[in-house]
Amino acid sequence: MKEMAEMLRKGAKMLSMHCPECGTPLFQLKNGEIFCPHEKREVKIVKDGEDSEKAKREASLDRTLQSKLQLLQERLDVSTDPTEIRELTQTITVLLDALNRQKA
Repeated sequence: MKEMAEMLRKGAKMLSMHCPECGTPLFQLKNGEIFCPHEKREVKIVKDGEDSEKAKREASLDRTLQSKLQLLQERLDVSTDPTEIRELTQTITVLLDALNRQKA
């Protein structure tokens, strides 16, 4: 509930649709993204005639990339070794590029 209230305060709009995974009301952010506050991720709306399997695969890939980015960020936060920092930032850059291509 706190997350939903915070989203409303930030200008998000609560939609009449619900998350297919958890049933939580969906929100449309100012940038147009549809977001589930409980799952803490974007939700893609599949319209009639669109390939729902493709949308599921893309959502799965998005979740995987986000998860890996979070793990790398946590390692980067605590790392003090310059070599490891360079390797982590390079890997993060590659994952961010992949995430941006996937969303395009």
